[in-house]
Amino acid sequence: MHHATRITFHLLRQFLPAFLLLLLTDCTVGPVISSSYDRTANFGSYQTYAWHKAELPTRLTNSGLTYSTLIDQQVKAAVESELVKLGFRPSDTTPDLIIAYDLALPANQAAETDTAFAPGFGYGYSYWYGYRYRYNTGALPGFRSITDMQPGTLVVDLINASSNQLVWRGWHEAEIDPSAVGEHDINKAVANILSRYPPVPVTTQ
Repeated sequence: MHHATRITFHLLRQFLPAFLLLLLTDCTVGPVISSSYDRTANFGSYQTYAWHKAELPTRLTNSGLTYSTLIDQQVKAAVESELVKLGFRPSDTTPDLIIAYDLALPANQAAETDTAFAPGFGYGYSYWYGYRYRYNTGALPGFRSITDMQPGTLVVDLINASSNQLVWRGWHEAEIDPSAVGEHDINKAVANILSRYPPVPVTTQ
């Protein structure tokens, strides 16, 4: 019995660290970072970008949402910083890609569907600031409206400027709270999203 006890103790001491590590790994769930892309797009040909010129309906004033130029500037600065690292350069005249972003809100903070605008970013639902985007999403596998994503999810969209077709979307379920988010949180979320660009394999047509 004494010999068996020693063997049991030895086995526990040998395998317990690995078991605890496995247990911690299973219990620790990080934020979801994912992406989707148009399989026919030639990502190697994209070199320049510009920001989408979104529309801001007057209904925003009645939606209860608060526009923050600071958050907008921080997101755009973070995206531009990552795009430069990827070799992109801005172009106001003939960009290859148009950039847009969105932030998913809790259901009680999102505005109602606005059918006056064509389906686009968020399928016509309110952007966090109330913006509306007009571009096609049909070529993107598994496209979901922003209203179908977890609150706090940051989404970055890349649109082919010539075809007005969404060719790449990345998102990060970062639980971003627009009332308390800091620049560091935004920078980290954007870096995580764009770390998945370009998609692999890159289509070379």
